[in-house]
Amino acid sequence: MLALALASAVLGPCCYTLHSRADVLTYAHPDINVPLFLVTCWWVPCLFAGAGVVIGLGVPALDRLLGDERRPEAPSWPAVLGCIAVFVSLYGASAALEAPLRAHQGALDVVLAAGAVAHWAVFDRTLAAAVLGGAAALAGPATEVALIRGLHLYTYADPALLGAVPTWIWAVYAAGGAAVGNLGRRVLADLVESE
Repeated sequence: MLALALASAVLGPCCYTLHSRADVLTYAHPDINVPLFLVTCWWVPCLFAGAGVVIGLGVPALDRLLGDERRPEAPSWPAVLGCIAVFVSLYGASAALEAPLRAHQGALDVVLAAGAVAHWAVFDRTLAAAVLGGAAALAGPATEVALIRGLHLYTYADPALLGAVPTWIWAVYAAGGAAVGNLGRRVLADLVESE
């Protein structure tokens, strides 16, 4: 569980930094600023650590609960790292394409939705990752709405959904089902093998 929390606490702020560096989002009071590397706030690693534990443990648990035979063994570390790299690339694409596609309402939504589905199809194809990815696609934006509208911690450049978040953000969260789920599968498999 600690490995999932730490990996997510590092990776999440790095992904959000892609957004802050591209002016997709702006923090009200960024308190972590490492020039040319990281711009975030103390609470961002905490949120991502929690989400990483829930998804990272939830996907393997749901695999067992559903009896999903398509995932007979945990993916290899190279496969997990490739899956995570593509997930980070989706974050990067959202950062790079948000401003150029802002005038073309819905274009970035389609690009990122297709990317999230392709990510799941290439790296996972299990019901467990689809379910947890769907839950993240709902819970992530809902949490952001609360952080933005309730606590005023940051803002998005194009807050089209509920006046708080961009419409495409759900697709980036959805890809987390496969990325963090596969990390969870590999970490749990390594723990079982070491016992």
